[in-house]
Amino acid sequence: MATNKDKLLESAQKNLKKKQVSKAIKDYVKIVKLDPADVRSQQKLAELYVRTGKNTEAYEQYESVAIHFSDNGFYLKAIAIYKQMQRLDPGQIALFTRLADLNEKQGLIGNALAEYRNLVDYYARNGMIADEIKTLEKMRDLDLNNLNVRVKLAEVFASNEREEEGYLELESVLEILSKKGDFDKILKLYKMFLPFYPNNEKLQMGLALAFYEKSDFGRGVVILENLLKDKPKDPDLLRLLGRGYADLKKWNKACETYQYLLDMDPSDLDIRESMIRCEIGSEQYDRALAELEEWKDTFFKADRLDHLKESYEILKEKLVDNRTIMQTLDAIYELTGDGDKLLNIISEQEDNLEETVVEETISDSLLGITGEDIDDSDVALELIDVDEEISFDVVEDGVVDLQLESSLDDESTGESAEADAIIELEIDDSLDLVKAKKDDLEFSIDLEEGRSEESAPVAEHNLSADLEEAEFYIRQGLYVEAEQLCRDILVYAPDSVECAQKLKEIEALLKQKQAPSTAEQPSAATGPVFDNIVDSDVNFDFALDSLQADKTAEKKIFKTDVDEQIAADDLESHYNLGIAYREMGLLDDAISEFEKA
Repeated sequence: MATNKDKLLESAQKNLKKKQVSKAIKDYVKIVKLDPADVRSQQKLAELYVRTGKNTEAYEQYESVAIHFSDNGFYLKAIAIYKQMQRLDPGQIALFTRLADLNEKQGLIGNALAEYRNLVDYYARNGMIADEIKTLEKMRDLDLNNLNVRVKLAEVFASNEREEEGYLELESVLEILSKKGDFDKILKLYKMFLPFYPNNEKLQMGLALAFYEKSDFGRGVVILENLLKDKPKDPDLLRLLGRGYADLKKWNKACETYQYLLDMDPSDLDIRESMIRCEIGSEQYDRALAELEEWKDTFFKADRLDHLKESYEILKEKLVDNRTIMQTLDAIYELTGDGDKLLNIISEQEDNLEETVVEETISDSLLGITGEDIDDSDVALELIDVDEEISFDVVEDGVVDLQLESSLDDESTGESAEADAIIELEIDDSLDLVKAKKDDLEFSIDLEEGRSEESAPVAEHNLSADLEEAEFYIRQGLYVEAEQLCRDILVYAPDSVECAQKLKEIEALLKQKQAPSTAEQPSAATGPVFDNIVDSDVNFDFALDSLQADKTAEKKIFKTDVDEQIAADDLESHYNLGIAYREMGLLDDAISEFEKA
């Protein structure tokens, strides 16, 4: 015997066939009252309300269905229902939170971040700062490795009188990027945040170091010179300045800086080495030789024979037939086992040298303690790491250290000497200022280290990969890099139509980007740093205004970073969610989920 519910369902079906939707709605209303747990009938009733334009009533029915699915663990179905509700009433902000929570429970972290991102945009537009920060904190906690979210949070903190919290968040991100060596991204961050912290010396020092890492010593020196005004005796600043001057080949300034440091601490052999290099670089060869002769024993005892060898070999070419240099090199070659380089100084001396009082050489002081010749075959070489010359993790460009630690036994046992050789090869990373590897922050782009034509083989070009990389640059707003890459492509693939089209697109984007910047004149009172600190020899256009972040690019980064996380989530969940959307008639959303899967 048919129940009242069965009769009502039959009646509703007949009314729908007759296209009498209003009567069918009445039937389903009665069915829902008879059996509130019948979510299928509730969902059908909601759909009929939508067909008749009764969105409020439809919203109520959908909400009841969504709560049922959510409470019973059917998260994908609940997500599909809430999406339908969102179409009915886009202004319901609470739906973003519910969708984010359900996506998180389903393991769709990227989708959850996308919903939270919508909330962040809404709160930002409506000046709801506290809610914006709270949501960003949720996003950060949801994915601690999402550096872009953390940068956004730091920016919101800094721009809303919560500078200390913003600085702590920024420091954490900078530390992670420093460990990765992503100095291009670090530069972007400094440019973004220095306007918020114009007097922060630590950030300014960090910016200078980042410029050094990118071989942009000019701008790094400008910053350090400005900082030195307040701390004229800061040894760390002076060390970095000396290095910058040397790399810029401003030998006089470099020598003055290193001499000042040596006056403070004459025993600092790192600075002493740098001083000698500067003297050689400035062609003060006699002065460099005198200093080497004075300190050669100390260098040897400190396991710095490599520096002695390098310096004396240079001076041998500059001060030809200098007997002191030849004698010292002869002794060094004996210590290092370079038998083929022995100069045989003694055999070349004149007969009357026996009557001459000869000053003690490095051969006397260093080899005399052995009492016998060193057997080359007994010299052991071991590769180990060496501490870098400057603190702050800034490596000296183009330096090749070859250190030999000689431990000689003067006992009468006849045991041979052992020596530990320390080799450190540091390669100059000649990179442009704004290139980097793609990562979660998405501030910058991949870069291959430049190689000279003489030393590097001809690279094999991959047109498809290069075009894909150019497209990535465009998506990230890095138009200058994209333009350069396209021009490089056209060198080896001049007939590439796709590349030519991309180049036209980039040029148009560059014009759009440059248009607003030319209309605005930078203020003369932007801040106390970088304004008039310009070296007399080199002019650097480097004011604080040049460090302003591109807000449009920043928003784009914030969006694309979350999108990448979406793509990384479980493909099965995306596929199942697509099925749920399709069943709800949300075809665009279904297609989107299928594409992610």
